[in-house]
Amino acid sequence: MRSLKLALLATAAVAAFSSAAAAADLIVDVPIEEPVIDNSFSFDGAYIGAFLQGQTNPAAFGLGVNFGVNALMDSLLVGAEIEGVVATGPNFSGQITGKVGGLISDNAIIYAYSGLGSRTPTSFYVPIGVGAEVAVADNVGIKGELQYNWDLTSAAQNSVAAKIGLNFHF
Repeated sequence: MRSLKLALLATAAVAAFSSAAAAADLIVDVPIEEPVIDNSFSFDGAYIGAFLQGQTNPAAFGLGVNFGVNALMDSLLVGAEIEGVVATGPNFSGQITGKVGGLISDNAIIYAYSGLGSRTPTSFYVPIGVGAEVAVADNVGIKGELQYNWDLTSAAQNSVAAKIGLNFHF
């Protein structure tokens, strides 16, 4: 009789411990969330680009490169840019500008800019311009600008320049 009691007690203990172990392995279906992939274009940060330029006084066509940085604060755009142009003639120019503008949409901006430029070590001008840029790929934007160059040495050297180019945003 005693061995029957021990057998029943052992069976009850095994049943109790095995159900507790099975309860620990409870399988719960947890829904898997889809990953969030952000493919939106951003004008925020550094960029490098190339552009074609047409200019009056002296009448010339040129090829230019630019490097800049933008900072977006909500829809306000603030930035700076350095550029250099090699034009027919041969004519050379370089300028540094600051710009302020805003977002039109997630993939388009408009801005105004001004700064200081030089055609020779003794000939300086103030570029005053407006521009727009539209994103066309992941990190690529097409830009267009129109600027008036107010010459500081001679009013006869004032000119207008139009630019169209591509910018690669980092």
